[in-house]
Amino acid sequence: MSAAETSGAPEQERATTDHATIDHATIDLASHDDHCREVLERAFEYLDGEMGPLDCDAVKTHLEECVSCLEQVREDERLKQVIREGCPCESAPEDLRARILVRITEVRVTSGS
Repeated sequence: MSAAETSGAPEQERATTDHATIDHATIDLASHDDHCREVLERAFEYLDGEMGPLDCDAVKTHLEECVSCLEQVREDERLKQVIREGCPCESAPEDLRARILVRITEVRVTSGS
């Protein structure tokens, strides 16, 4: 049983995505380093707008409170901008796009999403 399941937090307070779960009821109990690691692992998901609203709010709150994570996420954002500017007309070959879509579907099916 996970910490989220044993926390007694109401279901609506737990944010779930295809990748991870942030338990908002126990977020203060997790060590700061663990929370930083989770935020940084999901930085591109946050920057790409691929998080659910509760997870997005939790990351935003963390970034408002943690200067080192905010600096790293800003650096990631600058990297994405440089790539966009350097490759504005480039698109992935159709066979690569198809393989990626198949892989995403496989991951969703095996993770139960």
